[in-house]
Amino acid sequence: MAAAWLLPCAVSIAHAESGAPVIPDVEVLDQEGVPHRFYTELIQGRTVAINFLYASCKTSCPAANGLFSAVQHQLRADPGRPVTLLSLTVDPLHDRPAQLKALAEKFGAGPKWMFLTGSRQDMTRLLSSLGVAMSNKVDHPAVILVGNDAAGAWTRLYGQVSVPMVTEALSTIAAAPESPIAPPRP
Repeated sequence: MAAAWLLPCAVSIAHAESGAPVIPDVEVLDQEGVPHRFYTELIQGRTVAINFLYASCKTSCPAANGLFSAVQHQLRADPGRPVTLLSLTVDPLHDRPAQLKALAEKFGAGPKWMFLTGSRQDMTRLLSSLGVAMSNKVDHPAVILVGNDAAGAWTRLYGQVSVPMVTEALSTIAAAPESPIAPPRP
């Protein structure tokens, strides 16, 4: 029944359908060093947008964080749209809470935008479940994963996307009807 987890390609050509990932409930640390269970505390029953970063990246990651900052400002203007923004490191050995906190401060992250890291093993497992590989800083893909866990609806935005593209994807995903059959949890 994977088709119930897919949404039509309506955002843009940079948009791709994505089945609902089976997300492990690994422990992650936010930019303050506070531990969270990734699935049960940050994803379950929520609408989320997730990007992937290297704290030391000087090319595409600052642009992706700037985009999330602008999306955050748009979401603040519409308080009726409960969305959580999550920025996951793909370099957990170097991107610890202190580095992520500096990024969060630089980009003005509010309480609904978290920068997350964890053990290499847990982050590898988590990133794999989300269809993202740990690559190198020079050649890592720009991707935003947008999901509505309650509906089992997920989509990906690739490349240089705009704030309207992300907010439209969030609106579309948030409006998806709840799925009567939840995907299995690991």
